[in-house]
Amino acid sequence: MKVRNPLSGFLLTILGALGLSVLVPIPVVLFVPWIEIQVFIIGFIMFAIGVVAGRSSLLGSMGFVGAFVGGFFGSLALSFLLWPTGWEYLLALLYSAICGLGGAVTGKLGLRRIEKMVQSMPKSRRCSRCGARVGLTARKCWSCRAYLPPT
Repeated sequence: MKVRNPLSGFLLTILGALGLSVLVPIPVVLFVPWIEIQVFIIGFIMFAIGVVAGRSSLLGSMGFVGAFVGGFFGSLALSFLLWPTGWEYLLALLYSAICGLGGAVTGKLGLRRIEKMVQSMPKSRRCSRCGARVGLTARKCWSCRAYLPPT
């Protein structure tokens, strides 16, 4: 497993929530006739979108904010395109908050992934002459310049 830049995970969370929140609720809007049921079903869909999008973030707060921002702009675009009711901004805030909660749930799980990766990473070794920590593949100590035995 590789540890990547947290900002790239944040950007992936925003883009994932944006794309999914535009595409996934379209069948509900087109095939469910009552607007009250549409609002109820899309709420659950937005939570699931936040869960999926939040998996690419590393921290719960980044998952929340990324899913919130992506869900807001995605649901706002969906509201203006398919569902003009006059309540676009309020519904977009509601859906983005629900999407952000889903992102926070799975983003919080990302801390456990990081802890597991750090525990499974190889440990550093010490120089036998001065005791400084050096990498596993180092040939010379960075502190005293002594040659290290091969690993």
